[in-house]
Amino acid sequence: MLRNDDDLDVMFELVSSSGLNRVKVSVFDAGSTSGGGGGSNSGCGGAGGDQQLAILRKDWKMDVDKQELEWVPSFCMHKETVLLSAGWSALIREVMQKFAGGVVEFRNALAKYAMHCGFEYDFVKNDQERVTAVCREKKSGCPWIVHGRVDKLSRFFYIRELNNVHNCDASALKVKHSRASSSFIGKLILEEVRSRPQKRPVDVLDDMKRLYGLSISYKRAWTGVEKSKADVFGDYSTSFDELRWWVEAARCSNPDSVFDIEFDPQTKRFVRMFVAFRASIYGFNHCRPMLFLDGTFLKARHKGCLLAASAKDGNKGLFPICFAIVDAETNVSWSWFLGKLRDILSNERDIVFFSDRNDGICSGIANIFPRSPHSYCLYHLKMNLRHALSGLKGGFKEHLVSLFSMCAHAPNEKMFDDLIADLKSQGKGRVITFLSRLPKEHWACAFFPGKRYGEMCSNMAECFNNWIQEERHLPVTQLVDRIRVKMMENIAIRSQVAAKWNFFICPNMNKELENSFHVSKSWNVKRSTTDVFEVLSDPSVMVNLSNQTCSCFDWQFRCFPCCHAVCAIYNSGKDLQNYVDPYYMVETYREMYLLPIYPIPTLGKPAPGGNEDTILPPLSRKPSGRPRKKRLRSNGEKIRPIQCGRCGKVGRHNRKTCKEDLRAAD
Repeated sequence: MLRNDDDLDVMFELVSSSGLNRVKVSVFDAGSTSGGGGGSNSGCGGAGGDQQLAILRKDWKMDVDKQELEWVPSFCMHKETVLLSAGWSALIREVMQKFAGGVVEFRNALAKYAMHCGFEYDFVKNDQERVTAVCREKKSGCPWIVHGRVDKLSRFFYIRELNNVHNCDASALKVKHSRASSSFIGKLILEEVRSRPQKRPVDVLDDMKRLYGLSISYKRAWTGVEKSKADVFGDYSTSFDELRWWVEAARCSNPDSVFDIEFDPQTKRFVRMFVAFRASIYGFNHCRPMLFLDGTFLKARHKGCLLAASAKDGNKGLFPICFAIVDAETNVSWSWFLGKLRDILSNERDIVFFSDRNDGICSGIANIFPRSPHSYCLYHLKMNLRHALSGLKGGFKEHLVSLFSMCAHAPNEKMFDDLIADLKSQGKGRVITFLSRLPKEHWACAFFPGKRYGEMCSNMAECFNNWIQEERHLPVTQLVDRIRVKMMENIAIRSQVAAKWNFFICPNMNKELENSFHVSKSWNVKRSTTDVFEVLSDPSVMVNLSNQTCSCFDWQFRCFPCCHAVCAIYNSGKDLQNYVDPYYMVETYREMYLLPIYPIPTLGKPAPGGNEDTILPPLSRKPSGRPRKKRLRSNGEKIRPIQCGRCGKVGRHNRKTCKEDLRAAD
């Protein structure tokens, strides 16, 4: 009994698989009893039955063919992708369509419509009042045409004629469209460049293909990025003149801050600028008395250098103090910067400076801060030593560099003398020459006149340079303001986080004390006097709580209790907080981030170029070749080799760019 169409389909499948040519179907009236004699019985064996069976077979065959067409693509399924340009297909729709933006809006809409549809067009008329465009395949008989004109009263643009039909060949469709100009691309990526100034042309190439289905050249993508940056951040040349407006606005928003801009009165060219916010000046009074100095080059169209002084907060975080934009990193620039730095610092504390041994920094500190200790960065010194030992075998050279590092960390003069004698005897001439140019009071702990607080390198200065890596590509006014925004957010976020802390010591330093406790909890402690203890570790050490010293010298070096001191303090029954420097306390940390940096709104900002005494960009000689984007590595700087995660070879490629044939290797 066939009760529905599904049963009929099953019957035909069985008939087809059995190879039968005929089947008899009895049809009964729905109102009669199944199998009763009251219904009409028409067999398919006659002419009427054959005709009915043929119709059923035809319908069944069409249904089977339809299912086969649905099954075939399942072996190569493609995920449907909706391009961002899908909405462009509705930009040109009908006659009397209105464009409030006039001819400019219509041309832009027409270009987008053509790019999405994939056809090229030519202008027959194109002026301020009328526009007529035809398909480029008009000679082949394509009837597509659009014509419009501007209404004289409303100045709106209206489409007057539209034949939106194409009969071009599929070969006429274009992926690389001539209307995808650099200006069009620049406007398309405008908002993305605003949030991500370091947009790369190769990323634009990928985005245009993946999101819009357009193929463009690298040059067009690069030009589009540059035009987009000019629209978002302004012109690079006029940006120097905008610094005067920025300085006045910053003084109004952040009183008691220090801003100074200098330019040549004769040539009207920019020379240098100094920026120090009141919040940073106040916050540094609650930081450890250490400053990390360094300069980094700018990557915008007009070259220059950014000098900066940074500190370290009680939770090991970066705390920028001030920065300056100068035309070049010279001895004069550093002396001027350090002079401005001296004016904003308090005279109550002796500051320890850390730098990479730049000549301008060394001479400037010696002249402007003659009583302040100056520590050379140990990391840079080791790189310089590697360069001086070039030609030696890698293992022996690294042994000498390691021995030099031990000399730098030697806690007393006797240990230093023993290690330095061993270093000179093994390194001989080149090591002796290198050390002769290096005063030991600038790098060796045993002879350093100030407190290091455990610091041996100018890592905070490098952190600041990396922190502003993207901003260095911007025009100078945007560069200065973006750094201000970062400093403002940094102070606000850390102030909110510190308000939720419910302990006395900053989390990172408190974690170190916890680790020291777990390391030392199995050690025994013997008392000598009220404040002197012997910690029976392996080896055993002596701890003096009143002098805050330990015979391992780690407490004196870091100005923070070592594991031996923590063990002695716990066993003495005294409070551990009394032996932690106030700079590491949460209360001091909150005071450091107490004052905010206020916003500088651009509302009411004057148009550029309105002043007769416009500040011009500094003169800079453009070097030959392609502009350099990466920094020059220091002499002897170690480069970590890249090992591909796919083929395992060491080289200049990784898993994504690997082209090795692994089958051939097998």
